[in-house]
Amino acid sequence: MKTQILLAIAAAMPSVMADWPKLNQYKTLDDCQNDKDILYHAAPVSGRCYNLDDATGAFFWNPGTLSEPRVYTGKDCNGIEWPLPSEGSCIDKGKYNSYRCT
Repeated sequence: MKTQILLAIAAAMPSVMADWPKLNQYKTLDDCQNDKDILYHAAPVSGRCYNLDDATGAFFWNPGTLSEPRVYTGKDCNGIEWPLPSEGSCIDKGKYNSYRCT
């Protein structure tokens, strides 16, 4: 019985973990797309602003259970605000310098 319960919990874990917010920063878009040589990792908290490092060339976001992912042209979530799709992906950092979800 205990084994069956543990197996059921283990089977549910990937779907639960997929809902966790994630913000990974990489030096290049290729690194991001291949999930290698990560520079920084954060598990974003609702409403908190995350500055993208100057060494970051691309980043991956997954808002998970949070909503309304946004990037900003300025540090500290200032400047022009751009909405991101609700499903995560890798994007080139370009003009973006900070990130926030609600």
